[in-house]
Amino acid sequence: MTVYKIFSNAPKIYEETITIRSYHCDVNRQLTLPKLCSFFQDVAGNHTVACGVGWELLQKNKMFWVLSRLRIEIERFPQWHEQIVIRTWSNGLDGLLAIRHFEVIDQNGLQVIKAISSWLMVNSETRRLIKADEFMRDFPINSERLFESNLAKLPNLENQVEFEALEVLFTETDMNKHMNNVSYIDRIINSYGYNFLLGHQIKKFEINFLKEALPGDLLFVQQQQLSQLYFLNNIVRQSDSAEMVRTQIEWI
Repeated sequence: MTVYKIFSNAPKIYEETITIRSYHCDVNRQLTLPKLCSFFQDVAGNHTVACGVGWELLQKNKMFWVLSRLRIEIERFPQWHEQIVIRTWSNGLDGLLAIRHFEVIDQNGLQVIKAISSWLMVNSETRRLIKADEFMRDFPINSERLFESNLAKLPNLENQVEFEALEVLFTETDMNKHMNNVSYIDRIINSYGYNFLLGHQIKKFEINFLKEALPGDLLFVQQQQLSQLYFLNNIVRQSDSAEMVRTQIEWI
């Protein structure tokens, strides 16, 4: 049995200060949602490192974390040159799911973005789920919640429109040799088209990750419009019609 030795000074709440660079921004000089999600992924990983149970230890034991669900609510996106603080903490386990919160604080001390996520532990050889009870037994837990409830399954799409299928690209894969979670978000956002994106911003975003896409898979985006600025999207594998992700997005 693997022994997870948590550092005695492991922080319950972990934070990093980040300066928004030009390559984090869109044409409106503001942070993009995919870059924000990359920040979340990095900060969550760095928190586990600060606790003594980072990626390298998991790799030695043939396991890794995968993001299962994520909900983000945005008051405003930080702008180019802004300095932000991203705070994150664990809420412990909900069954097989490890619950983690994030908040983004601006230079005035105001919360501009909040998020809740759930993660699953996977065996890197069998790709099967692993119970994270032993891993999380001594992991520092903070009971603070930014949302009243944990994340639920998103609805099916109906009467959807479909976009062209594209192969998983080398630059869309990560160290776990599957399509990175941010790459799915990139594809979905780009399906809306340049002119729509130029005039609208995301207010609320939620995503369920259902299956992993691998190099060589052909994927296409589907979209259903529920109201003027409220949409459902998914990404489907062409070979077997399996859903990779589902999302719901509220725009302003």
